[in-house]
Amino acid sequence: MSSFSCPHYDFATDQCHRLNTDCVPGRRGCVLMGKVSFLVPPEERVRAREEEKRRAGPGSSMSTAGRGRTRSSG
Repeated sequence: MSSFSCPHYDFATDQCHRLNTDCVPGRRGCVLMGKVSFLVPPEERVRAREEEKRRAGPGSSMSTAGRGRTRSSG
């Protein structure tokens, strides 16, 4: 297992500045494409991310920065 820090990744928005889209390591155009292997293929992760965005709808601002966190009620 290893880690990787991408100079094109924007932590605040979870976006790739190189591709001007969501960051999905290994996707077409990514600096990692073809250099590493993933347990879940990048194409499948891209499809899942697009499906998530589609379900969220065009009017919602789907920010992935807070994904997985829940708000406490007080």
